[in-house]
Amino acid sequence: MRKYLFTLAPFILAVGMLSPARAASIRFEAVSGVTDGTYNIGPYRIQVDGVEFQAMCYDFQHSVSGGQTWQANLLTLTDLSLAYFTGVPGYQEKYAEEMWLYSQLLTANSATARVGIQHAAWLLFTPSAPSAGATAWLSAATAARLAGFPGIDLSTYRVVNSLPGAPLVQGFIIGGFPPASVPEPAPYVATGAGLVLLAVWKRRR
Repeated sequence: MRKYLFTLAPFILAVGMLSPARAASIRFEAVSGVTDGTYNIGPYRIQVDGVEFQAMCYDFQHSVSGGQTWQANLLTLTDLSLAYFTGVPGYQEKYAEEMWLYSQLLTANSATARVGIQHAAWLLFTPSAPSAGATAWLSAATAARLAGFPGIDLSTYRVVNSLPGAPLVQGFIIGGFPPASVPEPAPYVATGAGLVLLAVWKRRR
């Protein structure tokens, strides 16, 4: 039996790698010092498993406090099934635009631009969010999406959302992860593992 389990181990691991998210420990470190007169504007600083990242809040519906810690999923654009706003029509395109806005926030050279970008990021999922300066950035995000987001690799970004069932902490976008390789599509990996398991089972009958 132990030999049988050892034989199955690689295929169990292969199926496990199909998980849509990776859980991480998050700590909110600091705001940027820029405000729109009412709300703090990104980028903020957060820690992910002890590593510091610049982050953009895309979520106007939840809150976070300085020094707060929580567990969250790091979601890629290819699987947003655990993201907060999957009920919003066109949410996949909107999350892609959020990632583009984050890339612009990191390079914005004025407080006015940062306020406009932050407001655009909030408005994508919360139409009642502040809107000053956002219109041009929303149009630019749409144009970038239609052009295929030239110059950025969306696979290097992550959506930071609380674990399912846990209290919902403000959602963030972060970047700086290695570019995605081109893996075997998940259905084929799972099917291949299943066929090998079947072959092993037949040999041992």
